[in-house]
Amino acid sequence: MGLNFDTSFFSIICELNGALYTPECDLADMQASQLIEDLRNGQFENVHAIFEFNPVEGWCNNVTDDVLAAAFSHQGAEESNQNDSTENWSDYKRERIEARLAGVTTRVAA
Repeated sequence: MGLNFDTSFFSIICELNGALYTPECDLADMQASQLIEDLRNGQFENVHAIFEFNPVEGWCNNVTDDVLAAAFSHQGAEESNQNDSTENWSDYKRERIEARLAGVTTRVAA
């Protein structure tokens, strides 16, 4: 069975005892739906960033706020009633990082 790398994958960066790490997971679990389910079930703690990337197209987006909002949408409504300020879950700004800016060499077939 062939593997299609021309799709969106998701990677999460967490913190444990002051060290940042990316939890090990199967390639099949690097999908948005699985990541959201794992977040809801408490599989990840101290989330610093969540990235969506496509290795074939050579791009990466910081989707931390979007994924956390999807995972905890029910809490967002409750917390907004308690707090007027919005907590920033990420140290990063939402931006698209292209391969050239990230220092990755890409090859395009003509």
